[in-house]
Amino acid sequence: MSPIQAVFYILAFVIYVTIWLGGGQTERTGAAMYLAAVATSLMTQGLWFGDVMWAVVLVDVALLGGLVYLALRKDRWWPMVASGFQVLILLIYAATAMRPELGARSGVAATWALAYLLILCLLGGVLERFLAGEVSVRASAARARRGTPATSPTT
Repeated sequence: MSPIQAVFYILAFVIYVTIWLGGGQTERTGAAMYLAAVATSLMTQGLWFGDVMWAVVLVDVALLGGLVYLALRKDRWWPMVASGFQVLILLIYAATAMRPELGARSGVAATWALAYLLILCLLGGVLERFLAGEVSVRASAARARRGTPATSPTT
């Protein structure tokens, strides 16, 4: 594992813990989708067609579909921005397939950079929720157990 990958996984872990503690349902859904995509991508990395990992591309297309669904159905800004980053990742796959001289390594490096930005969108959603004073799913559940009504919806 390269140092960049190690930093990415540490950063992702911190963000996912933050999402679990302070995020709403939309943020938690996005994090679950992204974690499932990362796990599936790790399991299918060895399936290459030329210079493109076709199984990873299919996983990323599915992730894009989930992010677009969240962007269209929920009232949060970050799924739309994350969808844009995901489209850029798919365009990198297309560029790598059309221009093999670019090399698979450059495509992978570019997708890692965009993946950093994508998970930072998830963190931005949690930060926005905190700054707006909205109640997290965890806090809402704790209030429900105590019988105290929530002050805002947990979208």
